[in-house]
Amino acid sequence: MRLFADAAATLAAKVISEKEVKVEEKVKQVEIYLDRCTHLRTDEAALDNMKYQANYILLSNTNVLVSKDDTTQLQLLSHTELLECVKGSSKEELHSKMIFLGRLHNDINRTPIFALDAKEQDIHVKGGTFVNTRTSAPLFSTLHNELALHATAYTTWQSNNKHCTKCGGPINYIHGGTCSKCTSCSSLSWPRQDPSMIALISSRDGNRVLLARSPRHPPRLHTVLAGFVEVGETFESAVARETFEETGITIDVDSVRYVGSQPWPFPQSCMIGFMATADDTLPLTIDEKEIVSAGWFDKSVVKVSAGVKGATMQEKVANEVDGSIELLIPPK
Repeated sequence: MRLFADAAATLAAKVISEKEVKVEEKVKQVEIYLDRCTHLRTDEAALDNMKYQANYILLSNTNVLVSKDDTTQLQLLSHTELLECVKGSSKEELHSKMIFLGRLHNDINRTPIFALDAKEQDIHVKGGTFVNTRTSAPLFSTLHNELALHATAYTTWQSNNKHCTKCGGPINYIHGGTCSKCTSCSSLSWPRQDPSMIALISSRDGNRVLLARSPRHPPRLHTVLAGFVEVGETFESAVARETFEETGITIDVDSVRYVGSQPWPFPQSCMIGFMATADDTLPLTIDEKEIVSAGWFDKSVVKVSAGVKGATMQEKVANEVDGSIELLIPPK
């Protein structure tokens, strides 16, 4: 489904840049950048003390604050800087809205990181600007990408959940903003992630890949296929179903291979990445409610596209790309 198409670039670039993807090796390579410190979420005294030494990720809805000099770098604010740039609320009010994300794992000071959604505040930031997290986060470093998506997931959850799911009563946020508690029935609730598949379908000889264009994307921009995993459905079955529904292509039996996963909080998905193969001589039948077009692209064409810099999911950026490049894909 088109809601998840923007998460495709790394998967596509990986496949077309190597003869063989070492899936098992990739799955094992996991590095911790942020220690979420779940044991501290219920320690109100520790949380209050950390707020004065912390760095802050400032958001406005799903836009995140970055440096004007380098829009691929988050502009992390100190406590003093945060109070200076966010007007209209007292320190106590801002403290009550802060969301504890964790502490930097490889930082000698173990710097605490908090997020704050200031969409309803008067914001004056020196040297910073807001960019759309969905289209810009893929350009961030691994650490800043994780921080931006982590912060966006929590602020979006809080923005979309104001009442108890059991009784409809008003809720308060506790545990550093990571849990909600109903003021009427005392029920607790936590953010959820909806599992979604994203898959790169390649030809049996490995020379071509199946890509599709969503109506929400600029001309020339194509992505791999993606969609929700339905209830009572395996991930592998979702790959087969979504591929057939959107393009009419039946993937090869037993060809689905897991690649990796990524949070995608727009609004609350976790993308599970796969690869599969199919017969590229089969006719395409497009679901015009979901995609504008689809086709098999030679990997040499995709390699050229993978070298294009910038947030190509944004129409202004895409329109500035040399017209001789026939295909655009999201940045990796």
